[in-house]
Amino acid sequence: MPVETDLDRRTHTRAPCRVDVREVYGAHVIEGRATNISEGGLYLQRLDERTLEVGDTLSLDIALPAYGRVRVRGVVVKPTSEVFYESAAVRFVELSPLAALRIRRFVFDRGRRPVNGEVLGRIPLVRAAA
Repeated sequence: MPVETDLDRRTHTRAPCRVDVREVYGAHVIEGRATNISEGGLYLQRLDERTLEVGDTLSLDIALPAYGRVRVRGVVVKPTSEVFYESAAVRFVELSPLAALRIRRFVFDRGRRPVNGEVLGRIPLVRAAA
């Protein structure tokens, strides 16, 4: 029986990114960064000390370059603690049609646009020094 991976369960195209994310938590605003995003969710890195748990609901403002800010609500599906920050995979549970459209366009454009001179998804081949 084949093993199902996270990639098998994804229904939306995901793109690597480095976009600012703000989480509104009570009276606090917590700064973070998304390192990849899709219409279905994102991977979030935060510098605060609050531990994220599976099922935590987050209210997020995401700054998409050239597309403006979008506001979404998400739920933590896979928290991880890394050396310098808390991080988590977040699945969107509330997403307006306009926010979904902006994220879809952002992901599509990231797939076509070169990053540091390389097209996303391609690994440059470099000869080893002789």
